[in-house]
Amino acid sequence: MRILIIQLLFCTYPIFSFGQHGIIPTPSEIQERTGQIFFEDKQITIQAGALESETIEFLKGEFKIIGLELSEAKDADIVFIPLSNLPPEAYNLDIDEKITLTASSASGKFYGLMTLLQWIGERKHVIYAQKVRIVDSPAFDWRGLHLDVSRHFFTIDEVKRFIDLMVLYKFNTFHWHLTDDQGWRIAIDKYPRLTSVGAFRDSTVIGHYSDSPRKYEQQKYGDFYTKDQIKEVVAYAKARSVNIVPEIEMPGHSRAALAAYPELSCTGEKQGVPGLWGVFDDIYCSKESSIKFMQDVLDEVLELFPYKYIHIGGDEAPKARWDECSECANVMANNGLHDTHELQSYFIGRMDDYLTKKGRILIGWDEILEGGLSPNAAVMSWRGEQGGIEAAKQGHQVVMSPTSYCYFDYYQSSHHSEPLAIGGFLPLEKVYEYSPIPSELSAEEAKFVLGGQANVWTEYIPTFDHVEYMVYPRALALIQSLWCEKKPEYETFLADLILFHEDFLELHNVNFSPSIHFPELHVERSDNGVNIFWTTVNKQEEFSLRTSFDGSFELTETKNLKNGESVTLNKSSFAMPLNFELQSTELDHPLNYTFFPSEILGAQIDLVTPANKKFNHNGSLNLVDGILGDGERWKGDEWLGFREEKIELIIELDAIEQLKTISLGFLKSNGSWIYTPKSIQVSISPDNKEWQEVTNVMCPGETDAIYRPEIELNSYGKYVKITVYPLNEIPKGKGGAGSIPWTFIDEIQLKMQ
Repeated sequence: MRILIIQLLFCTYPIFSFGQHGIIPTPSEIQERTGQIFFEDKQITIQAGALESETIEFLKGEFKIIGLELSEAKDADIVFIPLSNLPPEAYNLDIDEKITLTASSASGKFYGLMTLLQWIGERKHVIYAQKVRIVDSPAFDWRGLHLDVSRHFFTIDEVKRFIDLMVLYKFNTFHWHLTDDQGWRIAIDKYPRLTSVGAFRDSTVIGHYSDSPRKYEQQKYGDFYTKDQIKEVVAYAKARSVNIVPEIEMPGHSRAALAAYPELSCTGEKQGVPGLWGVFDDIYCSKESSIKFMQDVLDEVLELFPYKYIHIGGDEAPKARWDECSECANVMANNGLHDTHELQSYFIGRMDDYLTKKGRILIGWDEILEGGLSPNAAVMSWRGEQGGIEAAKQGHQVVMSPTSYCYFDYYQSSHHSEPLAIGGFLPLEKVYEYSPIPSELSAEEAKFVLGGQANVWTEYIPTFDHVEYMVYPRALALIQSLWCEKKPEYETFLADLILFHEDFLELHNVNFSPSIHFPELHVERSDNGVNIFWTTVNKQEEFSLRTSFDGSFELTETKNLKNGESVTLNKSSFAMPLNFELQSTELDHPLNYTFFPSEILGAQIDLVTPANKKFNHNGSLNLVDGILGDGERWKGDEWLGFREEKIELIIELDAIEQLKTISLGFLKSNGSWIYTPKSIQVSISPDNKEWQEVTNVMCPGETDAIYRPEIELNSYGKYVKITVYPLNEIPKGKGGAGSIPWTFIDEIQLKMQ
């Protein structure tokens, strides 16, 4: 093969590639040089014997995708130079007369080649690479993606593809969630019923967990991986510089195992594998036989997975059965334990001791901190960052994976075209904001943060195409925080994504989400209501907008809007909804919006109790923007979320008014720890100083998904104070039992005389 070298002075080809200054993750240093090298015969050779044969086979496929045939040769185009003082995953890439990769390990070589794949470009059927020197190394050792195969099963080929896509962007840790309530997916020779019984359920819930009444698909569902298949995937991952962390859930999320071996529970009751999502009271008993069972399971797991970390779950383990179990009481008495939180710590501690003796490190979700953390354990912080902060301050290794930035089962846009998801709202830009090092940690404490990880829980993700849709392009935003010491501004990343990486993903046939191209609705306060407008990443985009009161749009005129051009909605004393239909060139079909203008549309509201930063889209305006929150497909941009013992807010009117009624909406989604409140108190004031309580409403225990009481006021005032009293704690037997529940509030509407 011959590489033709042409200096820029004589080059007639315009510079255009998938990666020049658009590499993701962004390298530490790029020094572009004059000139390019061209691959005229579309052949490229790599130094023979420098990489494992499986790695070479993977690379052949990748280079073929970008139009090059890769082969090994002694006098090769790509050569490697060992340099022992480089960190293990660091590399230097030099493109000049040859392509030289300097690294100290196979991982370093591999990542250099992943960068080269993005750097090579094509223009007018000519494949070339700009001359360059790239110096690069990762900021964090743990750059993870998680896949839940219990709720929905994915084949070995699909798992391999998940890994292939990870490594294109230098993720190095695959967290394989192999067991849960809805299915046991790993063969264990000593306990064959774990797969013959526990791998299959007789039904699966249709729609959302919160639907009432629930519907089920009455069909047997399930599968599992043989040991040979798992060994195959482990070797496959190793050839791509990926470590696999298996997760075997305990003591909670264990219904699939208990269906196979009911004697492991506290009651011994025989139950099937559930087809419903959520958290269940029945968990492994803390008795010795259950602990021995799980240690036997771990023995076989260790034989399959060589990486040092073993994930044991530890999350969402209700204590209802333990509280009533005589055998658990005996364990507590014999070990001087004061409560069942300490009992969970004892259970996890036994596993920690066992894995430590085997030369492994236990890692679990942040609930393993409860009752005292085992001395050698690492923590994966998912319920925000506090668990990770606490663990790091205690000197434990930490992987940050908070729901607010790293849960890729959340909605990624507000468009109604999005497929059904568990809830939440995590757009690309918010993922990009994340930094794994909390500000509360000192420089020394921050050293215990291994890195971060995105989690893909699959209750509402039944196919692998859907997995890709939820992960990409958000994974590209996350890897910037895990690889880069200093990442570029979001606008730069977005430009790289649109100009280069959407094409790169398309070349790999990735079913990535196009949501960043859809019009995004914005609402701002105006003098007499709100202004609404739409924007897209294409600043030249124009929209057509039609309006109607009955939703027909048949006799309405079309208004053309430029990107960012606003329409004003004024306060209104009538309750008739206002419907909008928006069309743009990026949409296959129009987007529909419904607004409910009210007499306090856009009013000033003082959030005396601030909304939680996870669910605080548009601040107090969210409560008076004319948009009613959706209970069927709730997203965090529709609601303000609070997790406080008392919530207080004050509405300011333009003048003293005669107030008739007030209504506000609450979301109920108990499986997501969201509960309607215990009571609502309303007070009125003329001056925001002297307050008169008007009413105190007790809320019903059972409500629909959206509870929207209309409260009689019949009083005069300029200020209205609403005080919401949530439940003291989530009831026993429910997910998150004992914790303060979430309270989600949306549109407030006030009727005046």
